[in-house]
Amino acid sequence: MQEFLSLRAFSGNQDDLVAFLESNFPRQTRVLNPRLAARIPESKSVEIRVPLNSHAFQEINGFIESKRNQNIDGYKYVTTTVMRKYSESDLQSAEILLLTIRSHFEPSGEECGTIYETLCNECNWGRQVSDLILDLRRVPQHKDISETIAWVEWVVSSKFVRTFAENKLTGAEFRPIFEFKNPTKQSKEWHQLRVTGKAGELAETTKLGRDPFSPSQVSWRCPLGHAVATQFLSEIYLHRNAWDGSDIAITGALFGQGRNLLRPAPLIIISQRMYRVLQEAGLKGFSYEIAHLV
Repeated sequence: MQEFLSLRAFSGNQDDLVAFLESNFPRQTRVLNPRLAARIPESKSVEIRVPLNSHAFQEINGFIESKRNQNIDGYKYVTTTVMRKYSESDLQSAEILLLTIRSHFEPSGEECGTIYETLCNECNWGRQVSDLILDLRRVPQHKDISETIAWVEWVVSSKFVRTFAENKLTGAEFRPIFEFKNPTKQSKEWHQLRVTGKAGELAETTKLGRDPFSPSQVSWRCPLGHAVATQFLSEIYLHRNAWDGSDIAITGALFGQGRNLLRPAPLIIISQRMYRVLQEAGLKGFSYEIAHLV
């Protein structure tokens, strides 16, 4: 497994960072939307990807740390992602894996008439109390799983449902989805994935942080303890005795600072058996990371 930092910097409040990256790492730094940046210099944004265990990362870390120590505007939050790259043998030997949905669309169900009960006004944690209603024309047509911008509305294809049933996988049920333009019409092609399997809470071994430059902090916590907004600075670790053994399961912990249409969501964990089934069936719309039971 290899870990990389993806960092984006923006002109305006991060001019120094843009200049630092372009000066010190010219081959690794690329301009995003170069035509727009050429016309409107103040709109310039750049991206760099470096291994976390590299000298380049240490240089970038030192630069941002110095800016934060000076309380310079624009450096309290930086746009980063920790990326992990695995070999096929790594994935095939994992006991469990984190499944991340990569395909997103809008509008959300709530915008189409789906009814929710909000259970926490701090993090917007809620419960869906009606069938899911969506504008099905907006669902990514060539993906077998996707989610709306609400984060908690997971849509799967009939192929996904059929594959799940034929292989006798466990931990999910599939609910109907109704068409926004005709709310009495149930879709035959798309279904709502409702995960019933339980993966328990994250083990203390899991490292959370605002970003790799501030590993001891998180961006935000719900004052009532329901959700946290953070990055995962390590792979996911779960308590073995809390996982119910389902082929697909969700964590008890919720992630994301929900507001308006956005609601905090759990992580999706799958078994090695389900990973192999998804791969053999050629289903699309997601990526994997290795997770661990401890």
